[in-house]
Amino acid sequence: MNTNSYIHILEEAGLTGNEARIYLELLKLGHGSPKELTKITNMHRTSVYGCLQRLQKKGLVSSSSVDDKLSFEAARPTKVLSLIKEREINVKKIIPGLEKLHDAKFYSEYDVKYFKGKQGMKTVFDDILATGEDYCGGGPEQRIEALLKHYFIYYAGERKKKKIHGSLIYYESARGKSYTKSPLLAFRYLDNKYYTDTAHRVYGDKVAIILLEDDPNTILIHNSILADSYRKTFELLWHVAKE
Repeated sequence: MNTNSYIHILEEAGLTGNEARIYLELLKLGHGSPKELTKITNMHRTSVYGCLQRLQKKGLVSSSSVDDKLSFEAARPTKVLSLIKEREINVKKIIPGLEKLHDAKFYSEYDVKYFKGKQGMKTVFDDILATGEDYCGGGPEQRIEALLKHYFIYYAGERKKKKIHGSLIYYESARGKSYTKSPLLAFRYLDNKYYTDTAHRVYGDKVAIILLEDDPNTILIHNSILADSYRKTFELLWHVAKE
């Protein structure tokens, strides 16, 4: 991996480009003075000092006096992971408050949202986890699994942890597949002649309809009357479908 790649990843971890450069140079040097770092990086001396101060506050750099000269040393790279974890903990603390702000504006008495792409699908499954309520639905699960891949494994694990139950109607072609043996889920099956590339999920006061194209389209509707209507339709299909 080259220096630019390291800098890019460190930027994603929360450092500025210049902070990442200074940190990398200190890792290479073991320790260095602002004068040395200025020469190596071609950065202005005041910029180097500013970066060093910020890196010290983040715990990524320490300072000491060697022969009456100020010297800086980089902390172990694992400290970067600690920083990310600290940020994650702090963000988690404010999530409940942010969710309240989001829901107050995101949903009205009748609200429809449209999402394009796989991230839109993930929005629905993340919302199912966040809502924490049992759900029902159906569609070609193999298409969902193929589109979401590793995320779907994560989702299944989180759903199990949260003990969220689901009732799902699949097509006969899915019978016996690994995903039909998932815990906390009940399954029934319709004849393959009814197959469509559309999936739906009903949870809480929400209905999600997903068109499972290569670039999926997702519609999320928040309305209690519509959600109840979908549940009744699902119950009818559940009795028609085979165990």
